[in-house]
Parts: sequence; C-alpha cells; structure tokens
Amino acid sequence: MSNRTREKLIEVARHLFIRKGIENTTMVDIANASEKGRRTIYTYFKSKRAIYEAVIERESQRIIERLEAVTQQDLPPLQKLHQFIVARFEILKIATASPIHSEGIRAIFTKDNKRYDRIIANTYREERAMLNRLMRECLDDPSVDRRQVVRLRVVIPLLQTGVDISFIRDNYKELGVDEASFPNVVATFIINGLLKKG
Repeated sequence: MSNRTREKLIEVARHLFIRKGIENTTMVDIANASEKGRRTIYTYFKSKRAIYEAVIERESQRIIERLEAVTQQDLPPLQKLHQFIVARFEILKIATASPIHSEGIRAIFTKDNKRYDRIIANTYREERAMLNRLMRECLDDPSVDRRQVVRLRVVIPLLQTGVDISFIRDNYKELGVDEASFPNVVATFIINGLLKKG
C-alpha cells in the first residue's frame, strides 16, 4: 500500500469536509470521490473520525512548515519577526479559504470552535518555540528594549488568539478593520512596541 494513496484520501476527505461538512460526509462519499473502494479506505483509516484527525494533523503541519520557512530567512531579527507575524495571517487566510468553497475551512470552524482549537493546539507548541527563537534574536539588536521582548512573550499568544477568532468569524468589517492591511498594521505595532523610546 502506498503513502500516495493515504495522502490522496486525506486530501479528498479535506475537500469533502469543506464542501459538505464533516457530519454530512460519509465513508462512501470519500471512497467515490477518491475512486477507491471502501476496503482500501479502511486499510488506512478505521473511521471517518480517523480521517478527520489526519486532515487536522496535515493542516497543522502545513502551518508549521510555512512559518518555519520564514524563520530560516537571512534577515535582520526585527524584520524577520515582522514577516513572521504577517505570514501567520497569510497562513490563516490560506487555511480558511479554498477554491472549492468560498468559506473554506472557515465554514468548518465556525460551526465548531473546538475544531479550530485542535489545529491551534497542534501547532501552538512549535509556533511558540519559533517565536521564542525570533525574540531571542531580537535581544541582540541594540535598538530593542529587552523588557518589551519579555512582555511580548506574554502578550502575543493572547493577541494571536483574538485575531484568529476575529478572522475565522469574519467580523473584521464589523470592527471597521480592513482585512488586507491588518496583518501589516499589527506587525508594525508589535515591532514598534519593542523599540527603545527616546
């Protein structure tokens, strides 16, 4: 049995979950859409729940890979942190959008916030480690207020959670915020907060 078959089943299930919803997608739907027999599906996954777990794991891994790519860039620490924050917004935008359905995974999350929490819980530890590395790099910059970096370690997870929820609920317009410029505004605000005053 090939790993490629498993990957195809995960991707097919992801698209069906987005289009039809998790509750309305059956193992038969996944079998038909993947052009595989149900027996093949059960070779890789014991249940629809197991496929769903694999989809969540895959989305989490994609987020981590994209963020890791930002941290590997050869840039000054503050610029890298700025790009990391902006990239996180872009990743969230990609994760909640899909060419199949205008609402994408956002439609799944808004029905059940626990699903959002699962992806965040899967990525949080690794993302936090990347952020800590970036903030340690920022400490070497003489223009940075070290106390502010310590404060940022406490504040940024809270800020990210609030922003994520607003994004997933698509209530930027209600808040009078332009979604396109918001990532850069937030990143600039955070970076400016790290700089020494005077």
